[in-house]
Amino acid sequence: MPASTVWPAAVSQRSADLVGAPEPVPARVLGAFPAAVYLLVADRVLPVVARDALRLPTAVVLAQPARVVGWGVQPGDHLGVGRGLVELPGVTVRGGRTWRPARVPSTAHLSTVATDFAAAGPWRKAAGVLVDALLSGGEVDGRVSVLVGAGGGLTPSGDDVLCGILLGLRLRGRLAEAEVLWRAVRPWLAATTSLSASLLTEASQGYAVPPVVRLARALAAGDRALAVRAVDEVRAIGHTSGTDLLAGFTAALDAGGGADPARPVTALEGAHP
Repeated sequence: MPASTVWPAAVSQRSADLVGAPEPVPARVLGAFPAAVYLLVADRVLPVVARDALRLPTAVVLAQPARVVGWGVQPGDHLGVGRGLVELPGVTVRGGRTWRPARVPSTAHLSTVATDFAAAGPWRKAAGVLVDALLSGGEVDGRVSVLVGAGGGLTPSGDDVLCGILLGLRLRGRLAEAEVLWRAVRPWLAATTSLSASLLTEASQGYAVPPVVRLARALAAGDRALAVRAVDEVRAIGHTSGTDLLAGFTAALDAGGGADPARPVTALEGAHP
């Protein structure tokens, strides 16, 4: 029986088949945080997040803010998902509508390319070497294998870098190279966390969290002011996730020249830590 307390929510179209399953499906809690809980459902990750949390592309988004949310679960707990519901202890999350996650645009001509999104860091060089190999038709499997799962946490740094490269290549219109990268990444997904594997899968299809999509759209439109603000938003994601993603993203934009040759390359001044 559903709990007496019901939290209305919007279900990502990317996860509607899980939540809308005709019969309840077992789900296991991967992680629980003040603003989000991550569930493993049929080998896929289902984030359930508060209204003011970072909206992952596959998330079930509550109408409630994080300050009033209490999940009542811990990693390893088992729940039920299906029939439009996520059953938490004492609370039923009811998916009353769906929402459509945004994708990074793809354009062959960037009017503005930012070369200074992020300070030099431990991942920038590795990202650049991988992108150069992709654009030159070189060997990528070995370079990918050392990145997948590299680092700690739910989303290891190496995976964040790879997400950034996938999304940056898409923005540049280098879809063939992005597909080559994804084919190299996919066999290694079992080497990282379930959540990170899910985000890599979404990035391979152009889906990302809203700040990253805003940044990509700003660059595609040549809107420097909006891009500067978006860079700060991306950098604020997680402890290092945003910075690591930017390392891959900028490597994809910078390598081989990402701008329309008829337009000047413009750095995002002021977008520094």
